[in-house]
Amino acid sequence: MNGAEVVKKFEEAFARHLGVKYAVAVANGTAALHAALYAAGISHKDEVILSPLAHPQVAHAVRYLDGVPIYTDIDPRTGCLDPEQIRWRISDKTKAIIASHYSGRPCDLEAMSKVLEGREIVLLEDASQTLGGVYKGKKIGSISPLTVFDFSYPQGVYTELGGVVTTHSEEYYRWLTLFRDTGMMFKLEDLVKKEGPWHFEAQEIGYNYRMTSMQADMGISQLQRADEMQERRREIARIYYEALKGTEELLPPPLPENHEPAWYSFPVLLQGEKVIAARRKIVEKLLAQGIKADVQYYPIYLHPIYLWQGHPDVCTIEGPLCPRAEEYYQRVINLPICPDMDRNRVNRAANALKELIGLIGG
Repeated sequence: MNGAEVVKKFEEAFARHLGVKYAVAVANGTAALHAALYAAGISHKDEVILSPLAHPQVAHAVRYLDGVPIYTDIDPRTGCLDPEQIRWRISDKTKAIIASHYSGRPCDLEAMSKVLEGREIVLLEDASQTLGGVYKGKKIGSISPLTVFDFSYPQGVYTELGGVVTTHSEEYYRWLTLFRDTGMMFKLEDLVKKEGPWHFEAQEIGYNYRMTSMQADMGISQLQRADEMQERRREIARIYYEALKGTEELLPPPLPENHEPAWYSFPVLLQGEKVIAARRKIVEKLLAQGIKADVQYYPIYLHPIYLWQGHPDVCTIEGPLCPRAEEYYQRVINLPICPDMDRNRVNRAANALKELIGLIGG
């Protein structure tokens, strides 16, 4: 089996796993975002609505295509894009919405779809932290026109680098594969000219975003244990909920309703000015104890490159661009969830956080 055949085998296995028609494997998660936005037709000055609480690569992918990121505020409990905030950000230039599932919790896709009814706007899911997530009985990756996955650590399927775009659309599938394969067309029936058996054509300005056979082979192996790893993540989340119960200064994520998060991490919101002000010190002390706490994400539009580029929103909106997102960022601590964590390690992380909170509160 040659390299291309191994990648194809992984794509087919991934599509079966999610119950989607097509899966297109690419070199990494950023490439997946770039390819998906290209397939959605994003180009010069097209507006793309997105959450500021996402990796900067989400906005980068919009800018690669000369699109305009339109930062839109979040649900203050979940960290996910708020469908009602989307409604007033839509303009006649809006071509797509990127629904980033914060820390593996699915966005309210049904509400978003209702907002988009009758509009030619593509809903694209950023599921880079959400392999294994379920929304209203359907696996994430099998719902929207385009969904993007990332396989870097600590995803449910890890290939060091690598990503996938899923879709039910044959048209999107053709654009995705053409873009990933440097814009080259090789099949005889797709060629404009018939020069001979050696002939292939450059029909688009694509990129060499191909996944390697080694990455695909790792993916095939790990996909066999993906459900088992996801169940372990659910169990770790249950332990955190129990261990943090009754600590007034800590607000755990809302319990899932009609969906199942992938539990990329366990985001906890700090409560009380004194505790919030000590957030950096708390995270530093957790890290010093070997507990891989994190903070996700610094709002994209506050990163230097986006401040330097500027955007009309900065001048037309008084105060913070997305106040809920900025407040959420100031309050959140993401506790680690990894399938190899046993109960003792999970409780140790929770108890260390509670102990630090107690010292500050005292």
